Amino acid sequence: MKKLKGLKKNFSSLENKKLKDLTSIQGGKLPGAGSSRSAQSNAVGTGHYDIDYYNDDAASGTWVYNGRSIFDDIQPGMS
Repeated sequence: MKKLKGLKKNFSSLENKKLKDLTSIQGGKLPGAGSSRSAQSNAVGTGHYDIDYYNDDAASGTWVYNGRSIFDDIQPGMS
């Protein structure tokens, strides 16, 4: 039977190749597709609430302020 010396060497050379574009393995996240987040703040007076909206900049990986909405009376999730 033929010895398979050197076969492992060929596999390891394939395994050691590096990816140049790592965005292809980030969980299927499309290039330029960011995510968003909202956070309730208590910056306004009694009987009101406000929500700040943020988007993440996919290129830099930082959160960017997107705007604020101010609502009257009822808190979110309360009826």
